[in-house]
Amino acid sequence: MRWNDIYIAGLGTRLPSPEPAETAVSEGRYSTQECKDNELISALVSESEPAVDMAAAAGRQAMARSGLDAEAVTLLLHAHTYHQGEDLWTPATYVQQHTIGGSAPSIQLNHGCDGGMVALHLAIPTLLAGPEGAAALLTTGDRFAPPGFNRWSSDIGLAFGDGGTAMVAARGGGVARVLATHSSSEPFFEGLYRDTDRGFTDAPHLAGTPLDLRGRKKRFAEREGLDTVMGRLSAALVENVEQTLAEAGTDLDQMVKIVLPNLGKPLLSWQLLAPLKIDLDRTLWEWGRRTAHIGAGDQFAGLTYLLESGQLRAGDLVVLVGVGIGYCWTTAVVQIEDVPDWSGPDAETLRVAG
Repeated sequence: MRWNDIYIAGLGTRLPSPEPAETAVSEGRYSTQECKDNELISALVSESEPAVDMAAAAGRQAMARSGLDAEAVTLLLHAHTYHQGEDLWTPATYVQQHTIGGSAPSIQLNHGCDGGMVALHLAIPTLLAGPEGAAALLTTGDRFAPPGFNRWSSDIGLAFGDGGTAMVAARGGGVARVLATHSSSEPFFEGLYRDTDRGFTDAPHLAGTPLDLRGRKKRFAEREGLDTVMGRLSAALVENVEQTLAEAGTDLDQMVKIVLPNLGKPLLSWQLLAPLKIDLDRTLWEWGRRTAHIGAGDQFAGLTYLLESGQLRAGDLVVLVGVGIGYCWTTAVVQIEDVPDWSGPDAETLRVAG
């Protein structure tokens, strides 16, 4: 959908220190061959800070950078991929309590790695239906900790990084204007991340061992055919991105940067670069290979990095592409309105890059 009067007013991150991939290899937590193939340098690791606290810290930074009062926020959406620190609990209200307070609705989105992007897509109609100057605080937070998860080997083709990210979407102005967003899903792939052989369980992590997502994916690909899986994933991605660009009245050639999920190089290449026919240097690969995949927050963190590092100018177009299990895709085209100076000591994306 094409939008008017929707802006990104602030962005924030809370990113822990990176653990070198070589350390995980030396300790037997990461395959030597996969380390070589994926070409990932490190992954962000929170030793103790919970996912929700990282999300709240990012939210506070995004609000401060937006210049908006907490009272302007009429909606909070908190997205995540993995465990939030407690079962049968509402992490969104925790994030609200530790960011803006107040009585605005706060809602949890368990939408996989597309969660941050779909939060933006879903927040826009609420903002447009509300008063001028209304804002939405969108946060993500994930911590991929043992014993339930091995960030280096639970999945194939990528590693998982911890961190919190946030975006303030608002009416009336901001650092970037949201021209268009589009979200779609392909339920054929629901079983790609479900253990169809084992069946459903009565409680989480009953096996007491890290999740084996790669085994689920391999069995699905063997059953449906690898060519079918790759073909349908590529087609759905291209359709989503092309529709968003068309609604924004532009094309990929006009994009200054393309912000994609932070994946290992082979997976990034066949799942995203090849279908979209884009070169690696148009993406944030050199930064993303140092953070690894920050769950639902790659796109918010990536745009924050571009602004904190001064790589964008007023008028530049950027496309953000979200991909989540299920499978689902959400794309946004944004145009930079103003270039803030966010390069101070709290520019955590620059610390990671350094």
